[in-house]
Amino acid sequence: NRWTVTRTDTAPVEIGYIVQKRMALKESVTCTAPDGSGVVFRIQGRKVIELGGVYDVLDGSGAPIGTIAKDFKASLGRSTYVIETPHGRWTLTETSQLQAILRRVMNVVSDIPWLLRVQFALMNESGAQVGHVNRANMKIKDTYDIRVDDDRLDMRMAAAMGVAVDAFMNR
Repeated sequence: NRWTVTRTDTAPVEIGYIVQKRMALKESVTCTAPDGSGVVFRIQGRKVIELGGVYDVLDGSGAPIGTIAKDFKASLGRSTYVIETPHGRWTLTETSQLQAILRRVMNVVSDIPWLLRVQFALMNESGAQVGHVNRANMKIKDTYDIRVDDDRLDMRMAAAMGVAVDAFMNR
């Protein structure tokens, strides 16, 4: 998997690029600055095999920014993640249980992921929707729209949420 991370809320600005290592025993994804000068953030799995995986999101120096944890029980119906930082806690969950089930069936039958939209709602601690992660369908290259209307959530965590939805959803 390869991603380009671009901030588009103002004029588009490339934040970095990501290449996911294939067949790694422990999940590790690194976002590198566009000019290759350093690490913007890293997502590091805590264990080798994870059903309800916990992923640490680290800054370029290795300091923790927060965690993304798959809620295994909730994910039986709709993929659900819990995002935690020192500034708050959010839940990212698929908006449609029907689409979640259809997506899983399609993944078993075919490797054509772009037929169904992937839509997640980002909820804060009080249950109010404060953003979303949506994949545009019918495109050859995956394109995600990530919106966060909560200044407490670091932009790198928001980008990491998009990576988690794409890279870790079917685990």
